[in-house]
Amino acid sequence: MGSTILETSKPLSTKQSVSGRRKKVISLAEAGQMLARCKTIHMTGSQLFDAPMALIREAIRAGATGLTLIPNVVTGMAFDLFIAAGRVDTCYVSYVGFEGLGLAPAFKRAGETKSIHIVEGDEPFVVLGTRAAASGLPFVAVPKHVYGATDIPKLNPYIHRIQDPYTGEEVYTIPPLKADVCILHAQQADEYGNTQCWGGNRQEPDKAKAADLVIVSTEELVSLDKTRENPDKTTLPGYLVDAVVHVPFGAHPTGSSQCYAYDEEHLRLYLELVGKGKEQEYLSKFVYDVRDHFDYMARIGTERLYRLRQVL
Repeated sequence: MGSTILETSKPLSTKQSVSGRRKKVISLAEAGQMLARCKTIHMTGSQLFDAPMALIREAIRAGATGLTLIPNVVTGMAFDLFIAAGRVDTCYVSYVGFEGLGLAPAFKRAGETKSIHIVEGDEPFVVLGTRAAASGLPFVAVPKHVYGATDIPKLNPYIHRIQDPYTGEEVYTIPPLKADVCILHAQQADEYGNTQCWGGNRQEPDKAKAADLVIVSTEELVSLDKTRENPDKTTLPGYLVDAVVHVPFGAHPTGSSQCYAYDEEHLRLYLELVGKGKEQEYLSKFVYDVRDHFDYMARIGTERLYRLRQVL
């Protein structure tokens, strides 16, 4: 449940703005090296949209392993790909799947073979545990009826029953879910880290505050003046963000809110290969043998990526 203190070998950037603010733009390869030193990861995005897939592929290539994953309340390929690559030790889950496309094959197999430690949770556990970590709280208490009719407290060793010191009633406690790093994919960010997510479910600020390090991949890298045109759209202010990576189509094969649709053909390919135990075939072609993100996009095909944009 604790977090490993991250020590980077060098500062993210030495460039300074006129006002003294640090510019936070780094390369995808640099982000991968940072992620390789982390052990507990908060992730945002849903089953089919806004997953930080480019960061995840780079983390795998960089050697991230022995990971504890804390996803969104619902997650899909972002979670499953880490497991397919054999990089996960522990995961806190509410739901993992591909919506109407099917179950998450690597997660399903890992659960059946008990090759990873699964901490059974639900939406209150993930949301409130993240909020506890974000707020520096020792735990969050919830009324007895939240878990009174479920078996989750029997399956989850981190949920405890205590007596409310004010009412004397029995309540359940949810611990803080702290992480070394939070990775998220956004639609726009500027070089100072101000980040705009045009989708999401408003867990992003809590997840960022619950981590020691925050790395954002973004479809567009915009000017500070552009951010200031619509400041109300800023999901994460720059002071919460440590690094920004400009990665067009960085959510693929999931979609990017208001930018492009999810790639159903590619997702079905992943489900077919991993479902048949051929995850190494998928990983070789789209992760390990890929020179960089531009090579990945070339393997997907310019025409297909263009069509995904046209859908929205």
